[in-house]
Amino acid sequence: MLFVDLITDWRWPNVRPTVFGWYHIMWIIIMILVVVLLCLIFARKHDSKTDDRVIFFIGTMLLAIEIYKQIFYTLKAGHYQWYIFPFQFCSIPMYVACIAPLIKNVKVKETMYKFLASFGLLAGIAVMIYPGDCFNSWYVTILIHTMLWHASIVIMGVYLIVAKGYGKSIKEVMNASIVFTIILMIAVVANVLAYNLYFKDPTLNIYNDKFYLMYVSPYYETPLPILSNIKEVAPYPIFLLCYILAFVIGTSILWFIIKGIRNLIEAKEKNK
Repeated sequence: MLFVDLITDWRWPNVRPTVFGWYHIMWIIIMILVVVLLCLIFARKHDSKTDDRVIFFIGTMLLAIEIYKQIFYTLKAGHYQWYIFPFQFCSIPMYVACIAPLIKNVKVKETMYKFLASFGLLAGIAVMIYPGDCFNSWYVTILIHTMLWHASIVIMGVYLIVAKGYGKSIKEVMNASIVFTIILMIAVVANVLAYNLYFKDPTLNIYNDKFYLMYVSPYYETPLPILSNIKEVAPYPIFLLCYILAFVIGTSILWFIIKGIRNLIEAKEKNK
């Protein structure tokens, strides 16, 4: 019991942090400072090995804190809770960051890095700007996990944009979309297999757990706004297509903003 309490019994003493409160702002400041320092120290004078080391370090850090989170929730519930299995949109950068630096094929590695610098960056920015339900937890370590996680994937994305010079062409997003689509298809297959082999059987799924990677299971509702309404009325393949398009469009908008910022910086440098 002492071991369990040591891991799980870290609660905010009075009032838990709120969106745009001191805790939220503190993490945004930390994120910006780390981005600036990392880009100044590594990104401007770098090579491919340095990039691989930076991304792999962040990826393994994410893996470590995710293992803690999985242990935390398992100990709290007394059994593993499948709904927190780490394969959601914000979880994917962990896998990509751990695997991409080890890939020998340059084109494949670059495509995975473009995913981190586009889709991964979008996921991180969205939560860092508005954490919303992420602040519902009373547990200190879980909120640290949340903010450290999303700040880290923003840091990775910005680092790669500076180091690799991304943000010049929308083709970069199209390349990254390949990784996103492959990951989504893996989630769809895993959802279908897991449900039919285990989760639909109450004698096996005794805790009535749900398993819906990327929130695209055909058997459960999705909590994602707008897409949840589409899923209710449209055939499942149409829902998947809308899901892909929604994230590709969102990432493309972010990419155009990045391209605009890059163009402004380059114009100022030319005028000096």
